[in-house]
Order: sequence, then structure tokens, then C-alpha cells
Amino acid sequence: IDELALIERKSKIPGTNRHENDIEHSMTVAILCWYIHDKYNLDLNLELILKYALTHDFVERYAGDVSTFAPQAERDAKVLREQESLKRMSTELADFSGLVKVMEQYESKPDQESLFVWSVDKIQQLINGELDNWIAYQEGGIVYDQFVKKYDELASKSSPYCREIFEGIVAYSKPRFYDQPKT
Repeated sequence: IDELALIERKSKIPGTNRHENDIEHSMTVAILCWYIHDKYNLDLNLELILKYALTHDFVERYAGDVSTFAPQAERDAKVLREQESLKRMSTELADFSGLVKVMEQYESKPDQESLFVWSVDKIQQLINGELDNWIAYQEGGIVYDQFVKKYDELASKSSPYCREIFEGIVAYSKPRFYDQPKT
């Protein structure tokens, strides 16, 4: 688990120059999932949601993090690295079969809980972007058209349990994004 703190993400902790690591990110996603679950009294298994949220990026231990905005070839390569990482971790963590099972389930997205966590993971990126004045997006060279296209696509694939929230945050973010089109 400590090694996951060494995996730096593209986004920064708002108000700092330090990149968020996978442990901080996973905890933030878990708390956000819990909040949304309770706030909207969702008919989802909270225990499973929290397990998914806490472990959703464990495969990055060996696969590393790749931006949502990375070219498709890089994202495809990440999927393969994550599969290899999951195999490796399944062997290393054989005595913690419950953790391995949750990681395997999350990767295949077999249920509404895993899709919900996937969606909240994307929502968290938007929240961090807004809180940090879109600095990570600027540093990554993400322009308005890319931002709009990607988040409209992700929102359309999101969980029905938080799609309205996701779409609302996307709509809120568009006029606040750093790279506004000239009119």
C-alpha cells in the first residue's frame, strides 16, 4: 500500500504544487462516493462501493497512471499493463483473496457499484481541476475543445446513479475552464 503513495497522478492537490498520489486520490474518491451515496439515498451496496473506491487504482502500482486525455494508443497500452499488474498482484496478494477479487471485479465493471465508482473517479478529476484553476489541464496542454469532447463522452457513459451530478459538474465547468473559445 505504501508503494501506491509513490504513484503520482497528473492532477495536483488543489492549492499546492504537489501532485496527488494514488492513496490520496483513492481516499478522496471513497469519501466522495460515500457522500453521494448517503446524500441521495442510493440503492447501491455501500460496502462494495467503498471497497471498489479504495482499490480502483491499485493496478497502477505496476502499470502507472495515464491521463484521461492521453492518446488512444497510450491508453490501450495502459490497459495491457494493468492486466499484467493485476496478474502480478494476484500472486503477491494471494493470501488476501478478498482484495484480489474486488480488484478483478472492478476491472471488469460487472455491476452498478463499479460503474458508480468509475463515474465518481471522473467527477473527482473535474472537482480538482476547478479547485486548482485548471492548472493540471493547462500543464497537460488540454484545450477547451478536448475538454468538452472528453467530458461529454465520459458523462454519457457514467452511472445512472450519478449521471445528473456528472453532467451538472461538466456544465458548470465548461464556462469556467481556463481555455475559453474566443467569441
